[in-house]
Amino acid sequence: MKWSVTAVIVAAAGGSVHADYHTLCGWDDLVARVGLENVPTGDDVIVGQVEAPNGEGSYMPDASDPEFDGKYLIRRSGGPTSASSHATTVGKYYYGNDTSMASGVWFINCFEVNDWLQGGYLNVGTGSTPPLDSMGAQKIWSHSWVGSFGNTTYDHEALRRMDWVVDRDDVFVAVGLNNGTEQAALLSYGFNTVAVGRRDGDHAAGDVPAPYEGQGRMRPDICAPRWLTSEATPIISAAAAMLTEMVRDDDALPAEGEAAETLRAILMASADHNGASGADWTNNAPQDGPERGLTARPLDEVVGAGHLNVDRAHQIMSGGRTEGGSDSDAAGGATTHGWDLASLGPDDERWWRFSLPDGSSNLSVVAAWNRTVASNFGSYSLADVNIELFVVEGSDAISLIGDDLSFGGGNVASASEIDNVELINVHDLVPGTYLLRLQRADGSGGAVDVALAWSSAAETGGLPGDLNGDGFIGVDDLLQMLAAWGDCLDCEEDLNNDGQVNVDDLLLLLSLWS
Repeated sequence: MKWSVTAVIVAAAGGSVHADYHTLCGWDDLVARVGLENVPTGDDVIVGQVEAPNGEGSYMPDASDPEFDGKYLIRRSGGPTSASSHATTVGKYYYGNDTSMASGVWFINCFEVNDWLQGGYLNVGTGSTPPLDSMGAQKIWSHSWVGSFGNTTYDHEALRRMDWVVDRDDVFVAVGLNNGTEQAALLSYGFNTVAVGRRDGDHAAGDVPAPYEGQGRMRPDICAPRWLTSEATPIISAAAAMLTEMVRDDDALPAEGEAAETLRAILMASADHNGASGADWTNNAPQDGPERGLTARPLDEVVGAGHLNVDRAHQIMSGGRTEGGSDSDAAGGATTHGWDLASLGPDDERWWRFSLPDGSSNLSVVAAWNRTVASNFGSYSLADVNIELFVVEGSDAISLIGDDLSFGGGNVASASEIDNVELINVHDLVPGTYLLRLQRADGSGGAVDVALAWSSAAETGGLPGDLNGDGFIGVDDLLQMLAAWGDCLDCEEDLNNDGQVNVDDLLLLLSLWS
């Protein structure tokens, strides 16, 4: 078999990269909100780094660089011991002591891409021989390279194997798009990986082309605030390591929080919808007429879900899991920020209730799930999942599709038949109670795990949960809520506006905690 790989080349990092990107992706906001000592660093999360070789065949970061003091860099593919400047730069953003947001990562499995694709790990071209067993307790893979076998059969096999590994090992995989406009199949055409673009939008955005599987799916999934995809990709991987540490260190967060689908959904739901790439974010839902707010193309054409925001991602993860109900009457009471991981069989659905007495300037919701690849890699299946927002009027749930009164803009339903992600980004919801439906539209096949993540921003003019008006949510607000416990019509402590101050309001308050 002939393998051809093109590295996503970057220049060596220089200057103050911290000031450049930590602020842009919400890290400084996270520090201000929770305190530096409470910011997760990816401590003890085991990761993998796959690199294209340089001219001397080297793929390893420079172990003598002070950024890697205390790091255990394992040379899994053998070969030269010399350092690669590309691998060194990627490593700094991924787990470097000063540059990375995930400086607590210290155990790194390092691979050369040709070896990783073939006998060293993925075993492409070996029939039904599976990839090697998971690398110990490794949680994250980061791939700052692009390429192709030059043969769609082998490309398809590599992508299927990678997606199969995500399911088997429950690992998060970030893969870079090419810089510029020329697309490359590996690994960005995968279903279960997270395809990463760069801040200025000058990456190979576009649909997966024929004859590749899932043609028409949108790329990228998300962008990170650096100017080359080699640097953006490990930043997304570092953010996943931060979220993973949160789950492992907080007994209140269930293990489902570090599922690959959950991490993907949270990072995408928390992304900034800003104009950093030169245009406002849109998934082109009609803004008038009977299909107002409905889209079949869930992402922005250039930046996917948007730009990484680790502060909002932290809020979603710490908001905790709220399990959806099987019908609208049993809908789970959603916190302002939160998530779930639901097992959906054919035609199944789950429901959540959002009580928004002050409305919402922006509600962002993402559903994400994996394709299922056969163990012999000869076939795959993909569930069709949709999300839709309803407004509650009396005892009825009324679809917002076509509504021209309840929301100011954006989309209220996402119903792609080919993507394995759906996204709602709706602006200026009027005060009221809303229901969110997660629905599996296909009627056959096995159950699939679908992650749902959401983030709601209140209308300007007041901080939700700030009962005493001091500008943050803390113990004093909690004491005021406890003092009003019980029946409490039209009182500010009744955050979900149901006429009672009870545990539902307490959970809402805790999700907003400063």
